[in-house]
Amino acid sequence: MLIMNLVVPILAGIAVAGIIQQAAAVPAPFKVTAVPQQANGESYTTLAARTGKDFIAALIPYRVFKNGAVTYHLGGKETPPLQVWAQEKLTGLTLFKVNPALLSGTSPAIAASTTLRRGARLAFTNSENEPTLGIYVGMEHSIGDISFPLRLIRAQFPKLAAPPIGQPCYDADNRLVGIVLGVSRKGTCHLLPAQAISFLAENPKAKRVRLGCLLDINSSTPVVEGIINGGPLARGGIQTGDILMSINDVPIRNYGDMLDATYYLTGEKPLTIQVIRRTQIVESKGIIPTQDSR
Repeated sequence: MLIMNLVVPILAGIAVAGIIQQAAAVPAPFKVTAVPQQANGESYTTLAARTGKDFIAALIPYRVFKNGAVTYHLGGKETPPLQVWAQEKLTGLTLFKVNPALLSGTSPAIAASTTLRRGARLAFTNSENEPTLGIYVGMEHSIGDISFPLRLIRAQFPKLAAPPIGQPCYDADNRLVGIVLGVSRKGTCHLLPAQAISFLAENPKAKRVRLGCLLDINSSTPVVEGIINGGPLARGGIQTGDILMSINDVPIRNYGDMLDATYYLTGEKPLTIQVIRRTQIVESKGIIPTQDSR
């Protein structure tokens, strides 16, 4: 019995040491300060992740920039204003183009959410620049009762050390996984995927795409529950009761697939949509989606 009591702590120590070593070089975040130019506007400071040679990304609440006339600064407001490359109202994702000489460290690789496996190790750096470890749980499209137009990464961290909103998180290979968009309860947070950051960087003027249909978010099968009269799918001949198969050859297996398939469209090209209608596969080409600003 005495031997067992001695062995367990030793093994536990080895396991913990191994995990910490794996995440020891987690990149530290930068700080960005938003300064409204209107009278009595309060500055807002958040964290930012390096996402490319000369890019950083941060989450800026819509309330901060909804009235326009905001300058952004790397660190404090005494530094020169940053160049806004792209900004999305839906999530607050904001990309800045920065002189690489002002950025320390190297640009991390981007981890596609499709490469994550449940149980994969995640990490972020705490206020003391030490790695704090967590775990990947899965993909969800809501935080509590609030739904989002794309799937988010759900992660769990120690309850007393959960990352704050805006904190970048990395996998075991120090690839950027995403930025914390919200915390639903102690120890559980949701990340805006790094894929969304890459998409906006490559498509800074992309519009939000709408198809004009309703799906049951709780159904495991993507059945079209309703069609908006005069909407894109109605014009394309899609009917209530059709089961979505693909959008531009991207498979649609559930509601989450539908969200991602439309979120990562630029709206520049007509769509081809395949559906199952009773016992037939029907394809509709040349569908022009409705577009509005992100």
